[in-house]
Amino acid sequence: MILVTGATGLVGSHLLLKLTKKKDVIVALYRSDEKKNSTLDFLKKRSNSENYSDIIWKKGDLCNLPTLNLAFKGITHVYHCAAFISFANYKQKTLKQVNQQGTANLVNLAIKFGVKKIAYVSSIAALGNDVNSDFIDEQTPWNADKDHTPYAYSKYGAELEVWRATQEGIPAVIVNPGVILGTGVKGNPLEILCNRVDKNAMFYPKGSTGYVTVEDVVIVLFELMNSEIQNERFILVSENWSYQETFSQIARIRNKKAPRIGLKKSWLKTAWLLEIILFLFGKRRFMTKALINSLCDKKKISGEKITKNIDFKYADIQEYLNKNATV
Repeated sequence: MILVTGATGLVGSHLLLKLTKKKDVIVALYRSDEKKNSTLDFLKKRSNSENYSDIIWKKGDLCNLPTLNLAFKGITHVYHCAAFISFANYKQKTLKQVNQQGTANLVNLAIKFGVKKIAYVSSIAALGNDVNSDFIDEQTPWNADKDHTPYAYSKYGAELEVWRATQEGIPAVIVNPGVILGTGVKGNPLEILCNRVDKNAMFYPKGSTGYVTVEDVVIVLFELMNSEIQNERFILVSENWSYQETFSQIARIRNKKAPRIGLKKSWLKTAWLLEIILFLFGKRRFMTKALINSLCDKKKISGEKITKNIDFKYADIQEYLNKNATV
């Protein structure tokens, strides 16, 4: 039996779509009935069979051990896709609780029930960052002296829990996807980017980031889970684009004006200082120095390792946007 956490999210829902084609016994962990029904609608529209109706839905929470314990009964393989995503400074507590402690709970139960393998969806936010290099890959060490966003700390902490599972004899693989582009789930990154363009946003960050399609993430997860590969991480980045290029391409496709003013680091630091002042008057703080640095960072993130370990080729990001970023 296969457990999918975060089954109603972007990766989770697309993973369910693939797994149901293989007629596996699937247990899907969900928190909201509304999102569960939305995911069922997505599967009904996208699936070529009725196998999605055989999914065993378990209402539960990574931070609620009794419900998580019930979901684990009979499970042999775990796709851990659940996560709380936010770059807000004031969300530190929730990020740590859900991403790090929630993963610790999952690992403890995986050890208890003797799970055969875990595939964990982390993030490029949890990767190392060598200040002396313009390049990031799986070998780039985590820099403990460098400031990181609360989200990065929570995902890095979650990875440590997954590596703990491997020390306890549970094989695992970790994937670190870039910005995941996909459709079918509300509030996904592609939808957010398109909304920014549609609202005629004037500003764009001056840095760059890596992109990958949700379909590619799912393919890799499935192939890694069903391979002999274990206890390794793989960055999933098809292409590195500047934020300016990203917004320009989406604006072209949607026949809108692209943001035209690059946000200088000095401007962002001024906004950060202003937030600190406003915090004294009760306003919650969103920005951090680490977030500013990441928005301005132009390092290349390499996703080549996975193509050398399995038979896989990334989807072209430009073609994907041409097809999916339309009005």
